[in-house]
Amino acid sequence: MLLPDSLRELQTPCLLLQESTYRKNLRKMQEHCTAKGIALRPHAKTHKSARVAADQIALGAVGVCCATLAEAELLATKGIDDILLTSPVVQPAHIARLAQLNDRITSLACVVDNRDLVRIFRSVLTEEHPLSVLVDLDPGLHRTGIGSRDDAVALVEQLMNEHSLEFKGIQCYAGNLMHVTELGARRSRSLEVWHQVAEIVELLQRRGVNTPTITGGGTGTYNIDWESAVLTELQAGSYPFMDCEYHDVQWDAAYPPFEPSLFVLTSVVSNNSPGRATTDAGLKAFATDSVPPRFIAEHYADWTYRFLGDEHGCVELPTATDRIKLGTQLILLPPHCDPTINLYDSIHVVNREFEVIDQIEVTARSGRTLWN
Repeated sequence: MLLPDSLRELQTPCLLLQESTYRKNLRKMQEHCTAKGIALRPHAKTHKSARVAADQIALGAVGVCCATLAEAELLATKGIDDILLTSPVVQPAHIARLAQLNDRITSLACVVDNRDLVRIFRSVLTEEHPLSVLVDLDPGLHRTGIGSRDDAVALVEQLMNEHSLEFKGIQCYAGNLMHVTELGARRSRSLEVWHQVAEIVELLQRRGVNTPTITGGGTGTYNIDWESAVLTELQAGSYPFMDCEYHDVQWDAAYPPFEPSLFVLTSVVSNNSPGRATTDAGLKAFATDSVPPRFIAEHYADWTYRFLGDEHGCVELPTATDRIKLGTQLILLPPHCDPTINLYDSIHVVNREFEVIDQIEVTARSGRTLWN
């Protein structure tokens, strides 16, 4: 694959984002949600970037999700003013920061999954500016969320009597189902989760409690979630970029997968051993929680990539006599886009020919905060 000389000016390893594919993915997801009558609230934990969030909102997203309080604070400083914090906040000092953020932006909501947590919120917040909350349900992952139907209803009823908290709906994110390989299994398991959510919504309705927002779902189930007829807001995160994990799952012919747009550029720094080459992209350049990175060009189909340590990777070539020229730049598809992006301060935007045309800051990568 012939790459432009301008890429040699970049310090490798670095992230590349192919703009036309990225924008095509953004439009495709927004058009899907519009057609199905659901709101799109993309998860910013994937990109941690105010620029990407603004692109999504400009196309019609109602706001974004954030996984951490620091993400929410930092994106808010860049003008993102409709945020759902999808992980519980439990420390009183952090709840106080939530209250400060709630005063600064147009719309902020968070989740609760425990009656004790409601009492902690009550001890910190005031009634002057109530904080919007959603009850987080456990889809079977046993990470966060309340697992019992009766306990979920009891928690909602408790919230209805709180003056510093305002019940807005339910969150249910089945992250454990996003990469179920076989489409039929992914569909049946996803719809079963939504059936359980629907039962809780019905129980609440019988008690006169409305649930205006039912939020959850993701890139791996975006073409399934809407079938439940209960979801009102989709939390897909990876769809602008994609990665090896999403490449490996089976997709519906009527809903082809989003196209890869995010890549890691690396350089060959040593070629002394025949049949292999060493690059400058090691464990610090990729997420390492799943499969190895992969080459994107068809004529690299017989090449494999493995890690050689913190700073180095190894390209295994088809035969022991093959060599790669020193300084050759190679483009790889990351294994898992979210934690890979988190390793970089910025993303270089490129055109179809991989010529650099722009740069995007990874706004919330550091996790720092502006307010105490």
